[in-house]
Amino acid sequence: MNKKAKTILFIVGLVIFIFLINEFGVENILSNIQKTGWWLLPIIAIWFFVYILNAFAWRLILKIHRDKFSFGEILSILISGFSINYITPVVNLGGEPYKVFALKNKLGTHHAVSSVVLYSMLHFLSSFVFWIIAILLVFFSLSLTSEMKIIFGSAFIIALSGIWFFYSRHKKGIFGGVVKLVPKLPFTKKLVDKLKLKTESLSIIDNQIIGFYSNNKSDFYASLFFEVAARFIASVEFIFILLAIGIEITFQEAIYINAFSSLLLNIFFFVPLGLGIREGSLFFIMSILNFSSGIGIYIGLVNRLRELFWILIGLLLIQLKKSKPAKEGKTEFADLK
Repeated sequence: MNKKAKTILFIVGLVIFIFLINEFGVENILSNIQKTGWWLLPIIAIWFFVYILNAFAWRLILKIHRDKFSFGEILSILISGFSINYITPVVNLGGEPYKVFALKNKLGTHHAVSSVVLYSMLHFLSSFVFWIIAILLVFFSLSLTSEMKIIFGSAFIIALSGIWFFYSRHKKGIFGGVVKLVPKLPFTKKLVDKLKLKTESLSIIDNQIIGFYSNNKSDFYASLFFEVAARFIASVEFIFILLAIGIEITFQEAIYINAFSSLLLNIFFFVPLGLGIREGSLFFIMSILNFSSGIGIYIGLVNRLRELFWILIGLLLIQLKKSKPAKEGKTEFADLK
């Protein structure tokens, strides 16, 4: 990514960052920082360890190119990618194109795209695995009403379906199915024509996705382990947040809170910046766990403070990242235009 593109991305990110600050309110932010006190440090720090586990997972995907990137570079790109996801309205996937641009000078576009898609698929798969574990813990440890059993049972089926989908895509690729599906949809003639021009490139990327699962199953499952472990480590954040106001919860309860809030955030992915969804989900899960539901609002606000910190770090890392000269001549990126 050249210096001009990085600067534009940094400025756009900074504008959205300032918007978020204004949306939450400076006084509200300062009030919650004061309420949380020094506990804000471990709350922020725990996510550094989460990102390290995420980076280990992505490093395994980049195994054959490991000599081209230091672990620090992978970690930096990943943190920046997640920070862009945080500030991307609606879909929360804005960081994926950034990762591709950050990798493509050293890997070429095909390998850059396949590694980013692979990591995203594995990241989503780990979410479903984490939710399955959390739902099973709920069924075996909490007393649920009939309505709650139906809700969690439905979530269990959805999570199992998600696991099946992502496993099947690792085995069969993802773009081939899209190319076959799109022509069957109405009003897609222009899109079909564009896909035909990219069929060869998409096929190459699919083969790389399939190859990673088929030929590197130990790395695949190790990467999945790191991703799932990262979600369990992230649950510790909720223990720290509640300790800040004198409430002690178990690690198992922290898992419930993390799983339920992340599940609802993903279900309502179309809500810009997830505003209101996190707080509402935390309000609900805290009442299920027999805590004052209003505590969920406080938890959500502290979550936002932690996100703001890592958004700023990610944006700074983008600006500080040294630009690499573009390859001379035609690049693989031309195949995807």
